[in-house]
Amino acid sequence: MHVVDGEIKYVETDNTGDDNYDGLHQVRACLRGRSMRRRVYNPDRLKYPMKRVGKRGEGKFERISWEEAFDTIADNMKRLIKDYGNESIYLNYGTGTLGGTLTRSWPPGKTLIARLMNCCGGYLNHYGDYSSAQIAAGLNYTYGGWADGNSPSDIENSKLVVLFGNNPGETRMSGGGSPTIWSRRGRNRTRG
Repeated sequence: MHVVDGEIKYVETDNTGDDNYDGLHQVRACLRGRSMRRRVYNPDRLKYPMKRVGKRGEGKFERISWEEAFDTIADNMKRLIKDYGNESIYLNYGTGTLGGTLTRSWPPGKTLIARLMNCCGGYLNHYGDYSSAQIAAGLNYTYGGWADGNSPSDIENSKLVVLFGNNPGETRMSGGGSPTIWSRRGRNRTRG
């Protein structure tokens, strides 16, 4: 990140080497990573706590202090645990932020908020995840347990690949994982 007077001016990707990084591909920042500046300076980003003052859905909020926000959260958590038990506190891990210190949501049970909730007596965790829980359940009926497919590197040897809801030629082009394999496959095909 290039910062001038405390403000991010732009995010530069790593162009210091070639694509032969210790026998592997070089990992570069993808478009999403290079656009993180927009996330930081987005005018709709919340920068301080807000409290709803109207009915749900009206969109009426007022700014409150951090101390009031923490007190409100703590009071409500104490009330829920007292009235309904620790199982009434559910920590959702699909927050969209995996790398933050306090906002990190993965791996479940090892995050700071999970550790805090364990100190408070526990919480309701989840089983599986939103992207593969159905697959895990279906594989038991289909194959009798978990079944792995081929390695993504085997894509180069395929004559036909069918994908649903995935376009690795256009997304996740940071140089890691299957998009790199797709790129190699395309280059190898054009060479004959």
